[in-house]
Formats: sequence, C-alpha cells, structure tokens
Amino acid sequence: MTRLEEQRQAVSQALENQDQRISAIETSQKIVEEQLQQVKDQVKEMIREELRELSAGERSLTAAAPAFPDRHTGVVAKPYPYNGKTSWDIYYMQFENIARMNNWSNEEKACVLTSMLRDCRSYFGKSLRIRPT
Repeated sequence: MTRLEEQRQAVSQALENQDQRISAIETSQKIVEEQLQQVKDQVKEMIREELRELSAGERSLTAAAPAFPDRHTGVVAKPYPYNGKTSWDIYYMQFENIARMNNWSNEEKACVLTSMLRDCRSYFGKSLRIRPT
C-alpha cells in the first residue's frame, strides 16, 4: 500500500468514526426530545387538573377558608405573655407559629412580642428596655 492509500484509508476511517458519533448524538437527541415532550405533556395535564380544581372551587359556595386569613380580618390566635419560666426557645417557636397563622408582618410581630415581654424585665435584666408606645 502506498502512503497516499494509507492516508486515504485513515481519513476514510476517521470520517466513518465521525459519522458513528454523529449518529449516536442524533439518537441521544431524539431520546431527549421524546422525554422533553413527555414532561411537557405531564405539565400540561397538571395545569389542566389545577384549572379544573380551581374552577370547581369557584363554583362551590361552601369553599374552604384560606389557610392564612387576610391580615385585616382579625386575629386567629393570640400569644400569651412570656413569664420567664417557660423555655425561651419554646415560647419563641410558639410565638412564630401564632404570627404565621395571623399573617403578621415583621413590624406587627415586633409590636406584639414587645407587649408580651413587658412584665418580664427582671428575667432579662436591666438590658431590656421597652419603650412605651
């Protein structure tokens, strides 16, 4: 075999390898496109189901109340004053749960917490200064 024929055969083999790689990539691309279409179909079905549930809920006159009430409709639960005997971590966790149920802003939480701490200055020491409003 001459050198030219060897080079031609090497180029031919390289092209064949490239064709195989391209074919493998195209196959992978088709699989990914099929999977993507399946996901799109699933999402569309989920959206349809959500819309059906929403429209059914709108038609229902006895729809359930929202999990968190409107901030201006009143207090759902009221925290008890902190007495210094209960663990602070437990009290604060309960306070945060009540604040979440009442949908309080950070400012509202600060005001309520301040009022719940008024009688426990001795527990916190003199460092706790609560200014009257």
